[in-house]
Amino acid sequence: MNYFRSGLLVANLLLLTPAVYAQKTEILELSFDQGNDTSQCILSFTSVPEHNIFILDNPPRVVIDLFDATLTNTLIQPPTKHPEFLRLRYAQRNQKDFRLVLDLNKPVNPDNLFATVDKTDRGKLIIQLNHQSQHTLIEPLTQQVQPPRQIIDTPLALNVETDLTGSNQKTYNAETAPVLTSKTSLGAGDNIDTLFSNWEISGYVGAENLGFFNEASDSRQHNNYISGVIQPEFYRRWDNDKQSFTFVPFYRYSQHDNRRTHFDIRELTWEKATDLWELRVGFHKVFWGVTEGIHLVDIINQTDFVENTDGEDKLGQPMINFAWVNDWGTLDLFFLTGFRERTFPGIEGRLRTDPMIDMGEAQFERHGAEKHLAYAARWSQSIGDWDIGLAHFHGTARQPTIVPTFDAQGELTKLIPYYDYIDQTSLDMQVTQGSWLWKLESLVRLGQGSAIFAATGGVEYTLFDLFESGLDLGVVVEYMYDSRGYNNMTALTQQTIFQDDILTALRFGFNDVQDSQILAGVIFDRTRNTKLFSVEASRRIGDNWKAELELRLFNGIPASDPVFMFKDDDHIRAQLSYYF
Repeated sequence: MNYFRSGLLVANLLLLTPAVYAQKTEILELSFDQGNDTSQCILSFTSVPEHNIFILDNPPRVVIDLFDATLTNTLIQPPTKHPEFLRLRYAQRNQKDFRLVLDLNKPVNPDNLFATVDKTDRGKLIIQLNHQSQHTLIEPLTQQVQPPRQIIDTPLALNVETDLTGSNQKTYNAETAPVLTSKTSLGAGDNIDTLFSNWEISGYVGAENLGFFNEASDSRQHNNYISGVIQPEFYRRWDNDKQSFTFVPFYRYSQHDNRRTHFDIRELTWEKATDLWELRVGFHKVFWGVTEGIHLVDIINQTDFVENTDGEDKLGQPMINFAWVNDWGTLDLFFLTGFRERTFPGIEGRLRTDPMIDMGEAQFERHGAEKHLAYAARWSQSIGDWDIGLAHFHGTARQPTIVPTFDAQGELTKLIPYYDYIDQTSLDMQVTQGSWLWKLESLVRLGQGSAIFAATGGVEYTLFDLFESGLDLGVVVEYMYDSRGYNNMTALTQQTIFQDDILTALRFGFNDVQDSQILAGVIFDRTRNTKLFSVEASRRIGDNWKAELELRLFNGIPASDPVFMFKDDDHIRAQLSYYF
């Protein structure tokens, strides 16, 4: 009888065992912590699950895969103005695993990423980013876990425009890595030799081929353009990382287009940062906006239109920027001390208007100091899942009105950019709910004729690990509206081309070591049925190389559409870059 009872007990235990092991680990909460040298993301569980952590780029982000885990509560977003973490996205990957994606404010050296399990609480996983240079001498402290289970090194190079170091990506499985610290700050007692040491030098050099499928309407234009570009970055921190200096020069040489051959200072900035405020002086780049199709509210920097017609390349803007950081949000004040005219292609360049925009005869509503000076303020805050920005700009418009000039016979001879003096109030916000991103940008502008209202908004939904293939698929849908319609020549420069349009796009993230990505979409004009097709793809090659490809196609353009002058400008752009 005792043998029977013992056998029954064992049988029951065996039956219960699968249920015990099948129980998922629960993700309880997420918190953020930061210090002078480190930023931490702390995940709390019922017990720390098996996990895989790695860095991807463009945009920079930390991906945390948790195996046999499920979420019980909504996770909070990072604080506003966090030095490293921008926002959090998360979703159940399949029936048993969970993925978190932490978008970063800037690229990081993978050697500065560490994952540890709290020795005093086996239910906490700490993801730590060290604020230190890759060239800095680092000394490990005592290990927090004994021993690290596994560290796998695979080649990876950060591939953003101004920071590609050629470092190795580290993939962390479960408990790994000691915490490292850095002590290379420059104090008042350090000598002049120290001042000129410990610089971070990075950047890229590349070769580009821009090819057009159709013959140009102007015989002075070409079907193929070869160019070269170099953009180094020189960066230095001191005063316990409270002060920094950044210098980013830029130069491109173009085979045919003399206007595309140009030099610019993208950044030349001194920055002082404390817990409550930040001060930046010099040439700097500031980006506002959340949508994919067009960045309506991004007004601080002038567009470098000869670099690319997508409007995302910007000229350096001289400024004084003071940011007041508080619990109620961040208030940025801008004193813009110089005006940069928008760049346009030359007589041999493509894509360009017909006739060419004559930059040499640009006109301004205000002159003297008023022409050059502008003022802006922006309040931003994260409230739960909401990221909100409210801004006002006062000064010379970055987007010119295009004024046509006619000869005595009434023939159009040239186009002249005219820069109005404007006031613009804008709102941008994004709501992050798991795999969903809800986006909106809107503005009201006074000064370019009657009051202007424009808005763009939509949604992006990401399907993580599609069919358990490792592929992340993002679906983007946005609507673009501008109250001006086609009633003024500003449409030629970009914004009112999208006056009643719908964008649909697919974003493919392959999550491989080469960080292969594809973004393919179409903008459809509801009024005139014009279609603009676009494909952007990028992939790393080895540790230091990156290949990029862009395809732009125009279809169904009626003669009344401002885009009609680009009807023969279907093109493909290929660039190969070496990052150092």
